[in-house]
Order: sequence, then C-alpha cells, then structure tokens
Amino acid sequence: MRAYWGTRVLMKILNEQPPILDKLLKAGLKPQKTTVFAYGDTLYNPSGVEIPPDILVHEEVHIRQQKDNKNACLEKYLNDKEYRLKVEVEAFREQYKFVCEMLKDRNYRAKCLYSLARELSSEVYGNIINYSEAINKLK
Repeated sequence: MRAYWGTRVLMKILNEQPPILDKLLKAGLKPQKTTVFAYGDTLYNPSGVEIPPDILVHEEVHIRQQKDNKNACLEKYLNDKEYRLKVEVEAFREQYKFVCEMLKDRNYRAKCLYSLARELSSEVYGNIINYSEAINKLK
C-alpha cells in the first residue's frame, strides 16, 4: 500500500480489485483494464499501472465527494444516472483544468478535451451522455 498526498486529499493506493467491482458490473458499467476506482479514502489500481497526475486529480474529487458516506454515494452513483453524471462531470472538469494549467499547447489541450469527452460518454460510465454534450460540459 502507498499513500499519496495530492493537492487536496490524502488517499491510500492499493494495487488490487476494488470491493465494489461486482456492483459496478451489475449496474452495467464497463471499466477498462486500466481503470482506477476511488472508494472511501482508497484508490484501487488493479492493473498496477503508473497513475498519471491528472487522473489522480480526478480521483481526488471522487474521494472528496464520498467523504461523508461512501456507501450512500456508491448506491446513488449506481442507481441515479443524473447524480453519476454530476459527479463525473465535476471530476473530469477538475482533471481538464489541471491539464490546462500544466500544459499551454492548445493542440494538446484540445486532444485532451476530446479524449476526456470520449471517456465520459462511453460505456465505462454507462453511456450517460453523448460525446457532443460531454465536450460542452467539460469546457
């Protein structure tokens, strides 16, 4: 286990499957091989890959969102698509903001925006939004 102190949140990082994986799959979400999962104060990294700083920023947002009650947040995330969209948009916006603060190249920023919008509009999150809407929400 490692501990990571980001800009805002202390989180444990475990290279193992999250205890919530079965619930995510039953809800129709389709995580990728390198997906990381924030649950409580822990970031689960089952593939063990190096986690880029912008993704750590994204996951810090989820850890803050779950601060008061991780189980209630999980149930709402699984059962309320509007809530899922709200919390993911908040996390993706912070991730994109971080990238924009770190890199000034407009072309790279645009590629990043399109990549994040593709991910947000994918089956990873249950296709809760289309690609065009995702771009608009992340700007």
